[in-house]
Amino acid sequence: MDKLNLSGTWKFLKRHLKLLIIVFVASAIVSGGISLLLTNYYKSQALLLPSAANSSSKAYLGEGERLDPYLYGEEHESEYVIEILSSWRVMEKVAQKFNLSEHYGIKSSVGAGERLLLKMKKNIQVKRSDFLGVKITVWDKDPQMAADITNFMIEELNVLRNEMKQAKADSILAAVKLSRESMLEEMDVLNDSLSIVAKEAKIYNPEHFCNRLYQEYSKQVAAGNQAGVARLEQKMDSLAKYGPQLINLIQRLEFMRKNLQAWDAHYQQALLDARSQVPTDFVVQKATFSDKKDKPKRSLIVLISSLCCTLIVAEILALKEKYKKNAQAQE
Repeated sequence: MDKLNLSGTWKFLKRHLKLLIIVFVASAIVSGGISLLLTNYYKSQALLLPSAANSSSKAYLGEGERLDPYLYGEEHESEYVIEILSSWRVMEKVAQKFNLSEHYGIKSSVGAGERLLLKMKKNIQVKRSDFLGVKITVWDKDPQMAADITNFMIEELNVLRNEMKQAKADSILAAVKLSRESMLEEMDVLNDSLSIVAKEAKIYNPEHFCNRLYQEYSKQVAAGNQAGVARLEQKMDSLAKYGPQLINLIQRLEFMRKNLQAWDAHYQQALLDARSQVPTDFVVQKATFSDKKDKPKRSLIVLISSLCCTLIVAEILALKEKYKKNAQAQE
């Protein structure tokens, strides 16, 4: 059955070979002429590696395991960069910078913005590379425009990421500074209270005063000095009255001093993040002018269209012969 079909196909091709060749050549000429009318597009590419550590404080002042400031190419960072580059905010900046509405021939009308965005998404591609980098590819009929758009997107990415980092760092710094100032104010109140109570009780170091008082009291009792014992008992009553309050104030102050040291460390970290301008990405390859078109692939267009036309004609001829054979068989 296969040999019979193969033999029949070969005979069919021999019968119509000349016509099929003519169709192939004619369709190639026509499709080649039409493909010449298509606009040439030039490709420009850039490759960058997103930074894995945008916090200077965690890289240099962090406790425990510190972040490596020289580490690039984390998967989630690549995804963040792709999201930012594909966002309307970046696309809008690009459209305004290069006046793409006029460049693409999009007239102002209802839905012009949506058409512009669709055109930009068609000509601008942002995707992850094989090794967790981010590749920006731009096609344009002007090769210099393609390179300029690509490099501008990289610049805008750095600006936007630094703005995001700065906004977060400023917010954290303000919150830490406010908490630290509130803690200092509370410590001032505690210091004032401690000073008032100590002055009233005439006790400035309860623990030391207690030890000295009991030592002196033991001596006076042993010596049988009743006047001295009575005087010391008055001081002991004063210590019993004010001692717990003084110790509580001192302990609270000590606890807040330790907390203040921790907040000072947090403040220094937030201050470093707010003032630092660490590059967010490393550009491995900047976009350059390309003097060779990337698309359309005219030879591929001609080949595919010619084959399709030839196959269609061959199918028509095969159906025609089949119909003729069926008609003859019925007669």
